[in-house]
Amino acid sequence: MSRLPPIPDPLDCVLFDAGDTLLAPAPSFQGRFVAVAAAAGLPLEEAAVDAAIAEAVRAAEWPSDWTDPATQRGFWVGFYRKVLAALGHQDDGLEVAEALFAAFSDPAGYRLFDDVRPALETLAGRGVTLGVVSNFEPWLEDVLALQGVDHLFAAVAISGKLGVAKPDPEIFRAALKEAGAEPEATVHVGDQPVNDVAAARAVGITPVLIDRYGRHPDPDGVHRVEDLPGLVRLVYGHGWG
Repeated sequence: MSRLPPIPDPLDCVLFDAGDTLLAPAPSFQGRFVAVAAAAGLPLEEAAVDAAIAEAVRAAEWPSDWTDPATQRGFWVGFYRKVLAALGHQDDGLEVAEALFAAFSDPAGYRLFDDVRPALETLAGRGVTLGVVSNFEPWLEDVLALQGVDHLFAAVAISGKLGVAKPDPEIFRAALKEAGAEPEATVHVGDQPVNDVAAARAVGITPVLIDRYGRHPDPDGVHRVEDLPGLVRLVYGHGWG
């Protein structure tokens, strides 16, 4: 296993991915999936949905263009159809996939993970500049505002607004410029090995892989945490104090 890089000292800035890092659909991606499918007349078991989603995430060919709404819609409807097909509903999946896309496009349907607000406040209280770098639609700003954390971020770089998406280094550079931070004094936290880990590293930012769902138990050469308390312990060597 490769040696882990040092955490920047001093640490001036922490950038965060959004989905599966800071926030997720409520009550969970899997729970929302089951509820929407049930409303469309398709009963599913949450454990089976969870397994199908995990496999679809591993197998997904993520689009290179996250700036075009039509591309995003096409990807997500296709993603939901693949999950439904894995659950034995290949022929009747389009209508449900469309309903899922509508549900997952509602800003009011997202919630922060329970550990996010205290972690952000702890980092901000230590003078760390915070930012978001996300392949997301422009309405991510509405989600952050509805959750009451938008004021904590000095930089919010969203692919759907900037016209450039991870792993393109320009989205990270845009966030660094807005935050007034240097890459060597910055950590980026995200859940995707390519879009978050490799892409941040290519810009000179120290990546941290957050793995809330145990999808990457043994990453090579990158710091891994399972939650944001783990991030705080990583960067400061102890708990919340």
